Amino acid sequence: MEDLKILNKYADTPETEKETKFRKLLEVAPGAILILNQNQQIVIANDQFEEMFGYERSEVIGKNIDMLVPSRFSHHHEHVGKYILHPQKQLMGHGHGKEFFARRKDGSEFSVEVGLNSLETVDGLMIIAVIRDVTERITCEIQLEHQASHDCLTQLPNRNLLIDRLDQALRYAERYHKKVAVLFADVDHFKIINDSLGHDVGDRLLQTISARFSGCIRASDTVARQGGDDFLFVINDAAEDADIAGVAQKILAAVDQPLEFDSHELHVTCSIGISIYPKDGKDSQTLLKNADAAMYRAKEYGRNTYQFFTHHLNDKVVTRMTMEKHLRRALVNHELSLCYQPQLELTTGRVIGVEALLRWQNPELGAIPPGTFIPLAEDTGLIIPIGDWVLRTACRQNSRWQKAGLPPLTMAVNLSPRQFWNPGLIGSVTQILQETGLAPSCLELEIIESMVMRDINSAVSMLKELKSIGVKLSIDDFGTGYSSLNHLRSFPFDKLKMDISFVREITSDPGSAAIAKTIISLAHNLNLLVIAEGVETKAQLSYLRNHGCDEMQGFFFSKPIPAEDLAQLLLEDRHLSLPEDNGPHVKTLLLVDDEQSIIEGLKRTLHSESYRIISATSAGEGFNQLALNRVDVILCDQRMPGMSGIEFLNRVKDLYPGTVRIAMSGYADAGMVADAINRSGILKFLIKPISSELLRETLEEAFMLSM
Repeated sequence: MEDLKILNKYADTPETEKETKFRKLLEVAPGAILILNQNQQIVIANDQFEEMFGYERSEVIGKNIDMLVPSRFSHHHEHVGKYILHPQKQLMGHGHGKEFFARRKDGSEFSVEVGLNSLETVDGLMIIAVIRDVTERITCEIQLEHQASHDCLTQLPNRNLLIDRLDQALRYAERYHKKVAVLFADVDHFKIINDSLGHDVGDRLLQTISARFSGCIRASDTVARQGGDDFLFVINDAAEDADIAGVAQKILAAVDQPLEFDSHELHVTCSIGISIYPKDGKDSQTLLKNADAAMYRAKEYGRNTYQFFTHHLNDKVVTRMTMEKHLRRALVNHELSLCYQPQLELTTGRVIGVEALLRWQNPELGAIPPGTFIPLAEDTGLIIPIGDWVLRTACRQNSRWQKAGLPPLTMAVNLSPRQFWNPGLIGSVTQILQETGLAPSCLELEIIESMVMRDINSAVSMLKELKSIGVKLSIDDFGTGYSSLNHLRSFPFDKLKMDISFVREITSDPGSAAIAKTIISLAHNLNLLVIAEGVETKAQLSYLRNHGCDEMQGFFFSKPIPAEDLAQLLLEDRHLSLPEDNGPHVKTLLLVDDEQSIIEGLKRTLHSESYRIISATSAGEGFNQLALNRVDVILCDQRMPGMSGIEFLNRVKDLYPGTVRIAMSGYADAGMVADAINRSGILKFLIKPISSELLRETLEEAFMLSM
């Protein structure tokens, strides 16, 4: 807090001036200030304290700070007295202050923010508590939060809050096997009332109906206004359909009561549509859509009634049936095709293999994503003939490439769970290799990690049989399943494929980076190769190479391409351009600031220094620079869009612990500095503008520490 920064200024003054300056600072500093001894007794209070709490100094000196705590919080584990009990701990963890309820002399309660600092005196350690009245700010925040989540006319929850509560209800229902009902209610003929009697009457009508709706449900349920005259209900822990129908009848009856506005007596009804989890949908959007459809059916049946959604009309079912019909004819109609994504060796940059990927182009449905039709093929059993076609086509293509004189490649083919557990798999693989003339060593079968965990003993037996044929085996999506190291040792795999979810944020997320490094280390200890999928950037590639990953595939080198394009790629000898060893390491400084002008100014100041300077204008660009370069020292600005400097340096601490980190900012308080030093492990926190002399001295010290 800024107050603490002000109070600390007196510490560098001569001993004879300290007391006088300190007393003056107490009175001019904004906010109430108390100084307490180690027994939490008040030693000093300033004028602002008297004004804020209504006490005279003489009434509080020597008293315990608990006198300022409301009695209802006296035994609470987070009241202000207990907060101050361990000042050093609080200083490290809460430099920006912490909020509590406090009590004035007249007994009234209000919200305060308390920031702490410590003071060494001849009488021992003293605690400085800076107290701010934040009642107005908190009240404003509560109002803003309410406005963001509630309808301004009826004060009911709005659609956003309802969906949040519905999502929570669905998670609970899924876990405990409960039902959730969604009711969509629409006021009948509301537009006629609004147009004929005016918007004022229409608004008052909606307010009255909202109150009636609220009286029809339990406290655990929710009614919300979606907009206009549409209302949504979420009924938690619903029992039988008859009970839900009872709620709908209660709502209809409550609305269908005479209403008087000025000289107008109105008779209003509503129509209600009902959908129920899980039979009518398993997510919020589906349930809301189906309840809406049922509501329109209620209007078609004469209004002032309710209708349940009939599941057989669900468009998804119709779509699935249509897709299944087309999928059954896809092989015969030659609608399926394969494309191939190169796999590269990271020591040489050469293409050493390809993965065969299935595609489906239907004349009526268009291009259907594999994630849509492959699960359907798995469910219907169509994956067995489709899988055989994929394997045969891929092996035949690899054999053709080799006969054409192209470099030998390993063809990777995915096996689905149903294929893997099919008793005819061994015979099918053997027959296809014989038919196509492809050497078994040129075929690699990819098996999903979770697939082999269903039956460990049978899986080991199946894998050993496949291995005896001579084919290679890789475990796909490694890290997303539930295998144990003990079981992994039993499986005769040749390679682990690192899942794309870890590669995607490998340069910026310490968790993903830690998992990736662990997978690489684990695989190498088991004499397995590691291939990373989904490599899309140079920074990801550099990070993987630097940490020993053996192979990669991804859009950075090539997307999946047709067979003829792959052949052309091989003929042109396209490969990765890997960085060469440039000799001894040159000391490197990374500047991170979203203002290019500041970076240029720093570079001009440091142009005569012996170290190399690279820069980034965002945290994301900074992570890329770190992945691409060996950086010794980082100088990072605190205020950046997207991610603060402290958060950036905190991640860098985990990703690159050997770097020396320095933060800078145009503003800072004691809490920010403490947080940066303790959480992000920085060497220094420099306040802008930074003198050239201080900047050079700090960087010189940093490079000395980095050696």
